[in-house]
Amino acid sequence: MEGVNVGLASFIARRIITFIPTLIGVLLITYLIAYAIPADPVRAWVGEKLMNPETLEQIKAKYKFNAPWYEQFIFLIQQLLTGQLEDPVRHKNVFTELTSRFAVTFELAIVGFLFLVLIGLPLGIIAAVKKDSPVDFAVRVMALVGSSLPAFVLYYFLILAFFNYIQTTYLAGIPMPSSACTTTLSSLPQTIPVLGNIVSAIGSIPMFGAMMCGEWSIVLDTFKRLYLPGLALGLLNGGFIARIVRNSLLDALSTEYISYAKARGLRKLSVWRHALKNAMVPVVTVLGLNFGGLLSGAIIAETVFNIPGLGRYMYDAIMRLNFPVIIACTFLIAVIYIVVNLVVDILYAVIDPRIRY
Repeated sequence: MEGVNVGLASFIARRIITFIPTLIGVLLITYLIAYAIPADPVRAWVGEKLMNPETLEQIKAKYKFNAPWYEQFIFLIQQLLTGQLEDPVRHKNVFTELTSRFAVTFELAIVGFLFLVLIGLPLGIIAAVKKDSPVDFAVRVMALVGSSLPAFVLYYFLILAFFNYIQTTYLAGIPMPSSACTTTLSSLPQTIPVLGNIVSAIGSIPMFGAMMCGEWSIVLDTFKRLYLPGLALGLLNGGFIARIVRNSLLDALSTEYISYAKARGLRKLSVWRHALKNAMVPVVTVLGLNFGGLLSGAIIAETVFNIPGLGRYMYDAIMRLNFPVIIACTFLIAVIYIVVNLVVDILYAVIDPRIRY
């Protein structure tokens, strides 16, 4: 057991070392692509009404647009890492904006992932149990439709059904905890040094903060606001998850150890439990990547459903050639994917003890 722990610790250390060049590479490629666009970002930031030579020159000097591209890139990275990067369009600190936007995106990711699991896992198991049956065929068709259907088509169809006709949701604003709750949670780090910081960070996510303060009406309103985009995200990827679960479970059921378990007379439920546990390794990979994608901001979903999250923030930044925000969002998304992949790799060893690092 000690050797396993040392091997896992060594693996985590190696992965952390590779974080830095990966992040630099992602940021550099993103910046070069944005830099190559034949347009003047400063004019896009200022707008036609406020455009004058003095304003343009001041902004260009502030963001090093008169310097070579590599000096601009280094300047943006320095400002990002020191927390001093400013959004030139909204004139707010980018880190502050990212924090508030990511909190909303995290809520959507939780709801979307919940629907994804509730749709994908049961359907995949049922399809494996009922192999080559009408249910199995329906799951495969659902996976095909979910992979080929444009996301915005499903989004607008759900809005038409649940917002216009059934009227069980709304498309404006995000429910927030009361100011008293927010003040209490933000003051915890001064009261309880270590644990208070953790609780305050979790409470910065509006839904979790409302739970901590017992404001359950806010929690219900949040779910009412986000269940429709969450359902849409679950439907889009649920069929694919179901297909992965089905194929992985059928592969596990065809292995020799399952045949041996059946020959020994183990109960059918025990056999399926062993098969499902070993079939979960590829499923965890796909679920982890999907959750990372949700945390990175579902740009189309947040735009269509009017959710002020990370995806919407990045969409607006791209439309305005907002380099500082694009770099900051890319940095956060890269960190999310790196961390999610690391967590998935660690979960492998938990699910399947045969895996060693």
